This record gives sequence, C-alpha cells and structure tokens, in this order.
Amino acid sequence: MNVFLKKAIMVNERLKALRDFMSIQKIDAFIIPSTDPHQSEYVADHWKLREYFSGFTGSAGTLIVTKDRAALWTDSRYFLQFEEECKTSEVQLHKQSIPHAPEHVAWLCNLLNTETCIGLDFRLFSISQINYLTSHTTLKNIQLKNQPNFAKNIWINRPSLPNTPIYHHSIKYSGASTLSKIRKIQERLKDKNVDFYFFSSLDEIAWLFNIRSSDVDYTPLVTAYALIGKQDIYFFCDKKRFTPPVINDFDANNVFIKNYDEVITYLSEITYNKKTIVDFSTLNYESFVNLKGTLISEKSYAKTLKSVKNITEIEGSKKCMIKDGVALTKFFIWLEKKLCKNVVSEYEIGQKLNYFRQQQDLYKGESFATIVGYKKNGAIIHYTATKDNCLLVKNENILLLDSGAQYEDGTTDITRTIWLGGTPCKKITTAYTAVLKGYIGLEQLVFPRGTTGVQLDAFARAPLWKNGLDYPHGTGHGIGSFGMVHEPDQGFASTTVTERGTSSHFENQLTTIEPGLYISGEFGIRIENIVLSKIQKTSSFGIFLEFEPLTLCYIDTTLINANLLTIDEKNWLNAYHSKVYQTLSPFLTKEENIWLAKKCTKIN
Repeated sequence: MNVFLKKAIMVNERLKALRDFMSIQKIDAFIIPSTDPHQSEYVADHWKLREYFSGFTGSAGTLIVTKDRAALWTDSRYFLQFEEECKTSEVQLHKQSIPHAPEHVAWLCNLLNTETCIGLDFRLFSISQINYLTSHTTLKNIQLKNQPNFAKNIWINRPSLPNTPIYHHSIKYSGASTLSKIRKIQERLKDKNVDFYFFSSLDEIAWLFNIRSSDVDYTPLVTAYALIGKQDIYFFCDKKRFTPPVINDFDANNVFIKNYDEVITYLSEITYNKKTIVDFSTLNYESFVNLKGTLISEKSYAKTLKSVKNITEIEGSKKCMIKDGVALTKFFIWLEKKLCKNVVSEYEIGQKLNYFRQQQDLYKGESFATIVGYKKNGAIIHYTATKDNCLLVKNENILLLDSGAQYEDGTTDITRTIWLGGTPCKKITTAYTAVLKGYIGLEQLVFPRGTTGVQLDAFARAPLWKNGLDYPHGTGHGIGSFGMVHEPDQGFASTTVTERGTSSHFENQLTTIEPGLYISGEFGIRIENIVLSKIQKTSSFGIFLEFEPLTLCYIDTTLINANLLTIDEKNWLNAYHSKVYQTLSPFLTKEENIWLAKKCTKIN
C-alpha cells in the first residue's frame, strides 16, 4: 500500500475517534494548534497533537475538526508540503494569506450556530489567542470548553513528557552567570514595584538559568516554568533530571525546584494577592487563570535581554561560522566528486553534510531539519527529504541546500543554491542574480538604530519586485547562541502582523538575511547568511547601524548574470569571497584550498 494512502487511512480513523469524543462531550468543533504549553515553535513528540490528527508534519498550522469537516490552516511555505502529505486524507487545506494570522477564527465562528461549543486544550493557547477567539465567539454566545485530556483514549502510545538530563551551559560559552541574569530581572521587578516575573517560554528559561537539554528537536531546551521574585525563585521541572553542576548552581542562587506538574498549585498559592509580570503573547491560558494576584502584561524582558549578544556569545558565533564553513567546504568538495561518477539521493546529501559537521569541535546536532531540494523540490520551502521518498541528484541542474547546526558556542543557519552541471537558462540566472542583489542590498544598508524589520524588509525584495517576482516568507529572523535557530525578537518581514516585522534592530544582534524565489514544479533559489548588527556611525541624528556577515561559505558564481550586477555589488561579492577564503584556508588541506580558491575567484 502507498505510504501516503496508509497514512491517510490512519488519520481518518483518528479523526473519527475524535468526533466520537466530541459527540459525547457535546462539542461542535475542536481546535488543535501546533504548539505546546510554552508556545514553542518546535515541540516535544508528546505535544505533536496537530500532526497526529492531521498527518501534516510542517511546524506551523492549525487544525479545526467539526462533525463533517477537517480543515487545516497554514501559510505558503507549506502549501506544496501539505498537498504531498495530505492529498489522500479528508483534511482540507485553507491557505493563510499572512503567516501565523488567526484567519481560522472568523471562518469557524461563521460556520457555527449560536450557543454551540468549541473544545480546546487551554494549555496550548496563549492569553492573547484566547482573547482574540472570545472576541468572536461571544457575539454568537459560543462556549469554550477546556479539554486537556481529549487525546487520552485516542493516542494510545503517545510519547511521554521529556525526561532527558539537564546540564549546565558554561559561562565559558554563555558569557554571563545565572545570578547576573536573574539580578537584571529582579531589578526590573523593583523598578516596576512588582512581586514576581513568570516565565514560560523555554528559550528564555534556558538562557536565564544557563541550562540546556534535548527536550525539543533541534533546540537544546528544557521543559520548565520559572517564577522569579525579588528574593525567592521557583523553578518547575522534575528534579531527578538535573545534573550535579546544575543543582549546585541553583543552590548557590537560592532557586527552589518544584515538579513540573506542580506549577498550577504553586502559582495559585505563591501569587495570591501579589503583582506578577507576564507576557500575554506566550503565557498559556491555564497558567493565566491560576495566577491569582494582579497581572501586568509586558513583552518578556528576558527576550529583550537575550536578543542582544554579549562579547563571549559574539566571539562564539564567529568561531561557529569558521567550523561550519570548513564543514561546508569539505561537503561541497565531496558532492562535486561524487556526482562526477554517481547519482546521490537528496536524503544522502543531508546525511553527509551532517557527517562533516559532526567532525567539528563542540558539535551538538542539527539546528533544524536539513532542506535538500533538487530541481522542483527546491520550490517546496520547508521540504524534508526522507530515505524512501526523495529525488536522485545528478550532475546537472539546480540544488537548494538549507541547513544549520548547534555547537556549544553557537548556532548556525545557512542556505546556498548551487548549479551542478550544464548551462543554466536565462530564467534561472536572472532570478538568482535578483536574489543575490536583494541580499546585498539589505546587508549593505546603513540605518538608524531602532529601525523595525518591516521597514528594512523591502530593500531585499526590491530587485525581485523589479522583475515582477517575490517570495512568500520573511526575509530573516533572529538567531540564538546554542539556542533557538528562529529566535525572537528582531527579524525582517513584509507585514507588521508578525513579531519579526514589528521588532526593532539594535547593535550586537544576530539575524539572518535570506531572500529567495520559488517557481512551483521547476526550482527554488535562496541565499542566506547570518549577520551581526554593529554601530556604523553616530551623528546629530542619532546612532546608525550596519550589518557584518558572519557566515563563511562561497556563493555560486556560475548562476550569476554579471551584467545585472553594479560595480558596488561586484565589489561586495569579491570582498566577501576574499574573506571566506582568507578565514577558512588555514583549516583546509592544500587540495581543498585550491578548490575553494576557484570558487572564490573574482568576478568582473
């Protein structure tokens, strides 16, 4: 039986079981998001409920199940992936025009009659999301019913909550002690005259307490909550998971450890008649209703602090880029030699790249699922090749490779599009050159400190727009330090709906720049580097910033139409290639240096 057909049958059976449950509970519709109680982008297997009930494996999407419909909302990054994974199931795609926008809410409320009922797990929705939902449901007197155990008798072999060891992230790599970070939060409490600050975002907790684990795919996070007071500090996570260095650090900082499942009880007791700061955009609704004192909403202060890297984190990131550049150079040499004699699958390419990264010091794993898209698969923005379902790559045409790694001293994310053989057509070279021009245009920009991502985004799109082209994703995102590969706060987006578009840029932040172009059924193009924001000048008009590229990997010049580049753009490319070669050459063999020198040859 076809693998997708078999999967569709299982999904349809699960949906039937969910509808049986809904009938018993008198629920007319059920909403299942992609996240966990911490509003995480990547979630532990235990929380992959939307994937389980829909069969769609993309990281973003919302499933709505009614008595006779199963509808999934996701954005354009995943349209082709959805069509491939769900084409034989009853789940129907609803195309979001804006990523992460709650377009499903109006659709559902229009569909339902008055005085009906929507089921959902309050742990999986933020306060802001519930407030938005109720602003629509109250108009028709639609009830929201909390159903935290809705999958209990359906998902029989559901994975347990993570229980992997939690280890200390050394100050050698973090650059700041746990105490120094907590003190900044406590100073914030004093300034605001507030008793507690409650944290639920896993990346913020990992950063604040200098801890790491493997609870979430690709991201070294710990499933926990934290309540920081002016004096008392509570950490909610199973104590048996802690390694001795973490216990010692927590004891030294008077951190009281409580079990993860005790958070609701302790919140009710500790915060009674107290003032607590929370972030409504990330705090789940169940925690919200159990915080018993006065709540003050503000964007997480830890998120703001974390986005600005210290000297140690910046130096660690630069070291990571060298290691990543060496691994990529060795990989591309291997690929070129391999394709001279054989074909190789997209899946094997991803595995081999990971192998070369594993040889590097302090390597901890991939930072996301590697995207290897040959020819038409390059147009599937979040495509993941599997061993049993992928294309064979030949010594011809175009290949898109988006990958990244976690090292103990930093996180990487890079995309390169390369030509494997033959002569690229004008359509491809024109498109590739426009993408490159867009990258250079944004990276070379000088702009006022505090400029938002939505103001900067258009500089990367302008060369594509000039040719009647565009791409359906943000131009870049923040990146962590041995943390999240997609890290809030700053980034670039063409709409103010997403946080990445509205957040301001400041010095010492790490951000990706990654314009692209995707022609369905033909090819995909993307060029991505990580850049560091720096102060460029100070004048009577304020502080102005610029970007420094940190990623070290050649850009394929065989795809460039040099006639479309300006002198300044050519100078930028030649300077970048000179930096790549000069920085990586001490770590390469003589043969590897000869190969890289050819790839970094000046363009006229």
